[in-house]
Amino acid sequence: MSAAVNEGTDIRKKFEEAGFQIATASGDSNSFEVKKNNCSRTLERASTGGWRPAGPPHFFVRGMECKLEDHGYQKFWYSEGKRFPIRQGDLKALHQFDEEVRAILGLITLYHESLGTTSARSVYDRLDGRPENE
Repeated sequence: MSAAVNEGTDIRKKFEEAGFQIATASGDSNSFEVKKNNCSRTLERASTGGWRPAGPPHFFVRGMECKLEDHGYQKFWYSEGKRFPIRQGDLKALHQFDEEVRAILGLITLYHESLGTTSARSVYDRLDGRPENE
């Protein structure tokens, strides 16, 4: 068995020991999904051989996998064009989940990430109509 395969098995085992559920895409050894407390995140193998998050974490609302959306004045869950106001407990659960994933992966947490969960989408009404490159 190669070192990369062992590393993949070891990281999955670390997540399982921390209480995460592991979901692996059939036949894809370069990515897997971790789930815990109504949250999920896909992890992929980096070019260096380690593991890194692939995209933002998700939270399940009414059976839908939602991303965190920031409107400046309030945060929402967003999925397939539907928006739901976020509850404080849900945001704390997502933040805790993201911190645990990052800790198990041994990733450095940047300043803005340590203040709270970063949003997958930002939708500010004051930006409507403004050119993209400004």
